[in-house]
Amino acid sequence: MTTRFACLNIVGGFLTQEIIDQIIEGIAPGQKPEDFGFKPKTYLSDEITAAWTEARSLWTAFQHRLERLSGEDSATSITRDQWMIPFFSLLDYELTYIPKASEVDGLTFAISHRAGLDENAPPIHIVGCRQSLDRRPESGRPRLAPHSLLQEYINRTEHLWGIVTNGYTLRLLRNSQLLRRQAYLEFDLKQMMESEKFSDFSLLFRLLHRTRLPRKIEDASKCLLETYYTLTIEQGGRVRDRLRDGVEEALKIFGNGFLNHFKNQELRERVAQKKINPSSFYQQLLRLIYRLLFLMVGEERNLISENPTYLNYYSISRLRRLAELRSSYSEYDDLWIGLRTTFRLFQDEKLGQMLGVPPLNGGLFNMSQPFDLSEVTISNRDLLSAIWHLSMYRENEKTPWRRINYAALDVEELGSIYESLLDFQPIFNERNGRPIFDLVYGTERKSTGSYYTPPELVNELIKSALVPVMEERLKDAKTTKEKEKAILNIKV
Repeated sequence: MTTRFACLNIVGGFLTQEIIDQIIEGIAPGQKPEDFGFKPKTYLSDEITAAWTEARSLWTAFQHRLERLSGEDSATSITRDQWMIPFFSLLDYELTYIPKASEVDGLTFAISHRAGLDENAPPIHIVGCRQSLDRRPESGRPRLAPHSLLQEYINRTEHLWGIVTNGYTLRLLRNSQLLRRQAYLEFDLKQMMESEKFSDFSLLFRLLHRTRLPRKIEDASKCLLETYYTLTIEQGGRVRDRLRDGVEEALKIFGNGFLNHFKNQELRERVAQKKINPSSFYQQLLRLIYRLLFLMVGEERNLISENPTYLNYYSISRLRRLAELRSSYSEYDDLWIGLRTTFRLFQDEKLGQMLGVPPLNGGLFNMSQPFDLSEVTISNRDLLSAIWHLSMYRENEKTPWRRINYAALDVEELGSIYESLLDFQPIFNERNGRPIFDLVYGTERKSTGSYYTPPELVNELIKSALVPVMEERLKDAKTTKEKEKAILNIKV
């Protein structure tokens, strides 16, 4: 997730921007001087500034020593002793070296340190600055990349939190047994020091100070990091509820925006002649909404394209930015024309390659429909109004609008939105001789038995129904080919 902090990267919805803002503003739980172990009358900003000054000196000395180091050296010792251990001490850590690899479930985990003398203190894994956190060492030892090693270790133990770093990048990890994708918080220490990003260091201090982590396993569920994580989950639930409302409003805005535009006389005539029924019109609106949601999630997770031309002129992120500028709300229709071009990038492989956009073969961007919205147009005002409702939410009318963090949305959130839309029945009304699109609660969902099935239930069904069949088929298979054939012969 992109944030206003240049050195911060949040992957997988680890924390929300709202929580980050509350931490840096000092209004989140645990942000008083005494929460960091200082005296109540201490100015926390002074302590952070002093730590920043020392950190910069440590970095300069570390870089000088690194320049004199052989290119073949992994720089593990110098990264630990001359940079990261002193750096962690500025955050009140007392790191303890772990000389022997831990053994868990028959597997070894060579974690370098723990955050204290207690054997159950959180793990802190430090490797050399010349080693990637995401690639296994060429020597083959340890058996996993540093990030994967620590993640698997905390997943297999009762630890909730851990930190892995190579001196240039620092990542905060959490037990992720229940997650289906990577989730972590990352600080770019190299950029922070070289570009002198004090505000980013201030956030790091407030978020990763030793007092944020548990002292040992027993109090992990009560530590401040877990508090922030829980607040993120609770906020996600509130966002999900508000997003459902936003999708409903966006559907109505899009529907009536198309019907009311002065260039869409043919559309109005086809509706009046009942050549387009409410259901088919609604399906096209849903397709449009889910295209936008899909691209919002993909772009915020940096999965679409890093091409500057795409990001600046064709991305949905650009429309989200424009939706926050009232001057962009005009009666022109150039933004819709541009959005149609964006959709074409995902349909035309050659066109998409020019901007680094991967082609998508699914039905979401398929234009071969009896009626397609590419045949009509909509004003910038209505388009951006709909984008606004898909991008922003607020708790109630008295609270400020906040941007939805689409990088944090999981399949459950999107599935929940889809499920709520099944409750609606689209209709056409008439006002002053013009068709009006609306959504009313209907009974189609119950009559057709259409329900969204959460992944947890699907997983249990697979375990109880499919896994026993697989085990039975594999029972007599000896070789790899026999096992492969047995699996492929299963018909579901």
